[in-house]
Amino acid sequence: MGHSRDNRNQQVATVATIEERTDSKGNTTFRVKVRIRGEKPRTRTFNRKTDAKAWAAKAESDIGHGVYVPTAADRSRTLALLIDKTIAEHLPTKDNNKSADKVATLLQWWREEMGEVTLDRLTPDRIRAARATLRARKTRKGTPLTAATANRYLAALSVATKWAWKELGWLPRNPVLEISKGGESAGIVRSLSNTERTALMTAAKASGDPNMHTAIMLALVTGQRAGALRSLTWADVDFDRRALRLINTKNGESRWVPLIDIAFAELKAHLERDPTKEGWLFKSTTRDAAAEINGKVWMDTKRAAGLTGDANFRFHDLRHTAGTYLNEAGASAIQIAAVLGHKTLHMAQRYSHQSPEFTRSIMEKIGGRMADTTESGESR
Repeated sequence: MGHSRDNRNQQVATVATIEERTDSKGNTTFRVKVRIRGEKPRTRTFNRKTDAKAWAAKAESDIGHGVYVPTAADRSRTLALLIDKTIAEHLPTKDNNKSADKVATLLQWWREEMGEVTLDRLTPDRIRAARATLRARKTRKGTPLTAATANRYLAALSVATKWAWKELGWLPRNPVLEISKGGESAGIVRSLSNTERTALMTAAKASGDPNMHTAIMLALVTGQRAGALRSLTWADVDFDRRALRLINTKNGESRWVPLIDIAFAELKAHLERDPTKEGWLFKSTTRDAAAEINGKVWMDTKRAAGLTGDANFRFHDLRHTAGTYLNEAGASAIQIAAVLGHKTLHMAQRYSHQSPEFTRSIMEKIGGRMADTTESGESR
């Protein structure tokens, strides 16, 4: 059975046919094929002819109105297949690919949770249901997963579904984009007080490690991440321009960072202590590699400075401290973003009013103005 349609209100010409088939056991099925000019035909098989006719009519109507109708291949491709293909072929080719391993790990959770789902049935509702299962999980500390963590899982899935949509043509859209993300709190930024900073720098010098004091100093005055600092070589230091060249940055963009006097003097002293004066700026003392500035020596140093337990301080918090210091010095969010290498102002704005002392000084200015107003009013 076949029919065609020529409707001027429909943009797509389709032809639907129904083929009756009987197998060796005498079972009869009805195979529908909807042909579309310029596209792969849509096919489905039914046990009843009435079901076949109903699907053919609906498929023609949907296609004519621009509604996506999955092909046979779409109905056979699973999320597991897409994830495997993404990890093997897409992630290795992405620009700024520093988080590929982390994305692959998060994608494996989706594969285990709903890998058998075919792509034509990968709906926002199914993804939301899986996210609810994810949020019910507990962390190692027994606390529920945060909305921010769930957002990371959704972002990883979106890497695959966006590729399937835009590049592979396996999806008519990215279903993850239709899911509202959970709220994320910027939280309180941990930064060093003057007393804590003095204790940390003193402990770094007393550690006997040739790198720790300089690494902490550079992190504080440049606000750069441990990974970017660890990958520095002496070729990245321009002593004439008093600047550092950062190549291994999180956002994938190389840039130069100026060195203020205290950092410049620290680096010159560090160079004098380096017998080779070439290669890695922070050299490992046990092998031919860059030193682990965020490893055991750092842990020992912060422990000696009393920055563990309730006062715990991470190496990354040195970056937060730099951002806070810049804010307290009057730098704008744009200027802080430029120094720290943020692509958006959202992250830089976290450093506004983080220090109680800074907030108090601002409020005292308001109080002073109020006092002036009160006194002038009383004098009248």
